[in-house]
Amino acid sequence: MATLVQIVVTPGSGDGRAVAIAREVRKRLGKEGYAARLHAFRTLDELVQWAKTCRAAFSSLVAIGGDATVSAAAEAAIRLWVPFVPVPSGFGNLFTNAFEHPSDPDEVVALLGRGDLVWSDVGVASGEMFLAHRSYGYLARIQEDVERLHRPRQRYRRLLSYYQMAARQLSDGALDAIQVEIDGHAVPGKAGLVTIANVETYRGFLSLTPAASPADGVFDVCVIPRTTPARILAQLIKVMLDVPGCRDELDLYRGRHVRVRVNRRKPQDVRILDGALALLIPAGSFDRLRARQVAAQANAPVVRPAPRERVASERAPAAVRGFPARSTPPGVVV
Repeated sequence: MATLVQIVVTPGSGDGRAVAIAREVRKRLGKEGYAARLHAFRTLDELVQWAKTCRAAFSSLVAIGGDATVSAAAEAAIRLWVPFVPVPSGFGNLFTNAFEHPSDPDEVVALLGRGDLVWSDVGVASGEMFLAHRSYGYLARIQEDVERLHRPRQRYRRLLSYYQMAARQLSDGALDAIQVEIDGHAVPGKAGLVTIANVETYRGFLSLTPAASPADGVFDVCVIPRTTPARILAQLIKVMLDVPGCRDELDLYRGRHVRVRVNRRKPQDVRILDGALALLIPAGSFDRLRARQVAAQANAPVVRPAPRERVASERAPAAVRGFPARSTPPGVVV
């Protein structure tokens, strides 16, 4: 009996390219002797619901789309204890960039037979899993406003929308006041921007967490103090251009449990599931990720680990942690 591979896709991802990629992957899987089933979801909410309730009827899961799509689908892979292959076809593709996942259908199929198996960390915030990051404050407001008003599919138009929204918010003097605790340790003062990252955010564009890795059991947390929108935007532009001293006003922390309170609202807990996701990656990509991480730690300000809590952060389900031995062990960052 042929091995059944489940393919999931959100048609809106990647300027409509995601469905075309999914069909090609299904066709090539059939030629390689796999049984492949394709499910296209009209909305992300439909995919989220499927991931929480689908039956264990497949042996591998392939998810095609952007960071939101692959994060939603990953919950099914974790819950059912099956290997996961994310395929980039979105705007940011931050998680897939970390491990150099391909979008070429032939290379995607090759991962199922010859990919390395690693155990990836997963973040949990407000009951939802994420693979890339959670942001609060200035950047989050820009992203929310762009996607609420109009979210262009074309990459260049999406970038332009973000720049326009950032410029528009310069005239708004109000910034969120964010209180942050990391592993029970309160970060001094209030922040205007907080990014809790499982991967480098945003690699190749605005690297706020250059040493973040989804295989080290901790988040990298970037905190920018609350000042004015103009000063925060200027700080981000300096990081984008990588000018000398661009990180002088950024604080980087590392921890497993982050508590964020925005404008005195109810605190939100963000926790890491250490090694929860069985992930198939291109051969050699894990070593290249570790090399980038080591180089980033040497060139960027030292990441200051916060004191750990006495109570451990959430752990992966027992069944997941009992999966067969890793083919590639996770990195250990000191």
